[in-house]
Amino acid sequence: MNLNRDDERMVFAISTEDVQDVAVSLLERRLTDDEMRTAEKCIDSGLSFGIDIVFKAAVEEAVGK
Repeated sequence: MNLNRDDERMVFAISTEDVQDVAVSLLERRLTDDEMRTAEKCIDSGLSFGIDIVFKAAVEEAVGK
């Protein structure tokens, strides 16, 4: 997947502020830098697992397959 093209636009994004909002909601505090790095790794790992299935399902749904 090439995200460096000029005509490429993002379909989905999670910002660090999104993660911090969840942390505040759950913990009533923001994550430290170390906690944020761990959370980023977990999110990256979790979203990477099975992303091909999500892409395939999205494309098939889009074309009514």
